Amino acid sequence: MKKLGIIEVIGREGFLVIKPSIGVREDLIGSRVYDSNLRRLGKIVDIIGRVEDPRIIVKLESKDLAATIRDYLVYYEHVRKERSKGR
Repeated sequence: MKKLGIIEVIGREGFLVIKPSIGVREDLIGSRVYDSNLRRLGKIVDIIGRVEDPRIIVKLESKDLAATIRDYLVYYEHVRKERSKGR
């Protein structure tokens, strides 16, 4: 598990906006996101903003999680996507 960044916005619609503390790459989309207690919060669904100042969008597993987030530092676990065998 690696440090992802700091939560800037906790949306009522079930999304987080994170200011990354790492270099942002497109292959982060789909990675799982956790809090410091290793509780799974959701997954990365998009990267927005300027290249020099991006933000990461995380869709929460449940909208109810938004009310329980106490720690603003989040971590991620990269999920490798399997290639389809296009035959």
